[in-house]
Amino acid sequence: MQSTDARPPAPRRLGRWRRYRRLVATSFLRGASYACGTAAISFVVWWVQTH
Repeated sequence: MQSTDARPPAPRRLGRWRRYRRLVATSFLRGASYACGTAAISFVVWWVQTH
C-alpha cells in the first residue's frame, strides 16, 4: 500500500489541469477563428458568384 507522501501535492495537479484547460481553450479558439474565416471567405465567394 502506498503512503500519502508518495502522491504529488494538490497545487501541482491543479496547475497541470489549468495548463491543460488553457491549451484546450486556445486550440478551440484557434479552430473557431479558422472556421469563421473560412465561412466568411466562402460567403464572399458565393455572394460574388450570385450577384
